[in-house]
Amino acid sequence: MELQDHAGAGHDALMAARDRLIELAAQDSSLTRVRHNGLDDSPQLQIDIDQRKAQALGVSIDDINDTLQTAWGSSYVNDFMDRGRVKKVYVQAAAKYRMLPDDINLWYVRNKDGGMVPFSAFATSRWETGSPRLERYNGYSAVEIVGEAAPGVSTGTAMDVMESLVRQLPTGFGLEWTAMSYQERLSGAQAPALYAISLLVVFLCLGRAV
Repeated sequence: MELQDHAGAGHDALMAARDRLIELAAQDSSLTRVRHNGLDDSPQLQIDIDQRKAQALGVSIDDINDTLQTAWGSSYVNDFMDRGRVKKVYVQAAAKYRMLPDDINLWYVRNKDGGMVPFSAFATSRWETGSPRLERYNGYSAVEIVGEAAPGVSTGTAMDVMESLVRQLPTGFGLEWTAMSYQERLSGAQAPALYAISLLVVFLCLGRAV
């Protein structure tokens, strides 16, 4: 299932709701092994760009982003043939110039007048904790929760319990079933209609037999 932030409460609130849901599930004997399927928050280096300073210095945001991508990530250049095989060319900063947060101050961006402006003139860096992957499901920020029904408990009952636990969370959080659980809920909703159609078919067959 996907636990969704319908109210836009934010990442921290979603993580708190996730932890609370897992805590509630651990206390219910109908459920077992309920857990978050993903990576926990981890330290991340955040680079803040002062756009007003950059504009005053004649540096474009596009050039700043391109420099960051090339220096700290990589940029594709082209392909070349090597002994009959096509190989890709990427450009990237040497490792010793992208190992530490302060290494950003070693980099310069060319402004509109052709001058070289250091990153330290318009950018600062800081550490923060965040998710290594931002998940969305049906347009909402979400986290995936997995688990199992306890021995002797039907999956339908376990799903009902999870829905009741989600309703105990702060207002604005909801769930969407996925994969096999979604198919089970869908087939369950269609059961009355299928039963009615089956009765109608049996009635028509008996009528013809008479």
